[in-house]
Amino acid sequence: MTPKPWKSYISPLPSPGRQFCLHGLDVPVGRFGALGTFAQVWRGKWRDGKLPSWSAFDFYDFGGWHGWIHIDEIVSAPSFEMRCRLWGSELVDRLGIDETGKLLSHSPAMAERNLIPFYQDILSIPAIGTNSGFVTSYGRASEWSVIKLPCPGYGAEPDVILSCSMQGAALAFSPEDLLEGRAD
Repeated sequence: MTPKPWKSYISPLPSPGRQFCLHGLDVPVGRFGALGTFAQVWRGKWRDGKLPSWSAFDFYDFGGWHGWIHIDEIVSAPSFEMRCRLWGSELVDRLGIDETGKLLSHSPAMAERNLIPFYQDILSIPAIGTNSGFVTSYGRASEWSVIKLPCPGYGAEPDVILSCSMQGAALAFSPEDLLEGRAD
């Protein structure tokens, strides 16, 4: 995959202390702190410069991360909609809701401004997405870091976002290290 020239990008803060960012596919995984090992599993599945399809992964690939993983796939492109295929048990325990099988449009996360364009950019650029900071959209307040990795599901183009969340200190990124989203 040939990297595209993009400019720095941080979305407008949807709520105080919350940052949504796009990163090049080839950035060092160390940038993502403790989530870097999760990104390394994803990167290890690349073949011939192509993003790994969702079917390339095995349950055992994610040792130690199982309860923190969430997977969303596009179910409608024209009126962008995603469905959560998997919502980890740690997320259920800590956020108080199981999103498995639910549409993104019905998720408490939709309280976050610009979430749909953020997901669209992750899939269409494609780019690694991160969101970090203080989360309140699930009725509980705590700091989180999330990494979002694009994957093709059933075709050649990315239509699945493989994500991993981590509760605790949030990652922070400088604008000069980031990509720019699509201009709408």
